[in-house]
Amino acid sequence: MNELNQQQIVEEEGMTLQELFKIVWLNKTLIILVTLWVMVVGIVYTYVVVTPKYTAETSLIVDVDYESTGSSEQSAVAIAQNLIATYKEFVVSNLVLESVIEDVVGLPAEYSLSNLKNSISISTQSSVLIIYISVENESPELASEIANTLVANSISIANSEEDGYILLQDKLKLLDIAVTPVNPSSPNTILNIVISILLGGILALAFVFVKELFNNKFQSSSEMEKYLGIKVIAAVPGTMRERKLVE
Repeated sequence: MNELNQQQIVEEEGMTLQELFKIVWLNKTLIILVTLWVMVVGIVYTYVVVTPKYTAETSLIVDVDYESTGSSEQSAVAIAQNLIATYKEFVVSNLVLESVIEDVVGLPAEYSLSNLKNSISISTQSSVLIIYISVENESPELASEIANTLVANSISIANSEEDGYILLQDKLKLLDIAVTPVNPSSPNTILNIVISILLGGILALAFVFVKELFNNKFQSSSEMEKYLGIKVIAAVPGTMRERKLVE
């Protein structure tokens, strides 16, 4: 008989969905407070700690004159597509970046080649002869100036008659000029706030369930009957107020 009771207790040890909701409901105040606290930390981090950055975008096109090269139009397009990969490496070469640092006014003295290279993003699309360049900086004016100087200097160096590069010479043309951005590109305030709320809720729920996991106290007489296999005849109220009411 005792073995049967123990087997029933083991089978009932799993927590039901109703019990989970009950735990959440009983600790709703704690969950709300922790979620709000993490959300406030996220808002302070987004608006106070993180410095906003601005992104300026420019683009150029690879244009191969098939008549001057004596090739067909299809061959010219193939040559231009192959040049795109070459230009993506050429634009972030030390030669071009050093010229940008020299020509852009307002760059900090400690601004290095690696800092400039990390702020530049280059993207292309398949079957499109356009190269998109974006530059991120804490100053919107510097972001646009760096982007425009980068494109202008790379074209100028490639077209140089003395030190020019035959593969790129007279094949790069400016398509869009970078304008000074108005709104910051980062941080994403809405996304950061949503992540803070979700993170706060997860941390609060994890804390509540861990606390419940290590709680080995009986919360009611029914739990004593369930796990100890005894019949509770009477129970003493747990709080002083309940005891006074009984008296």
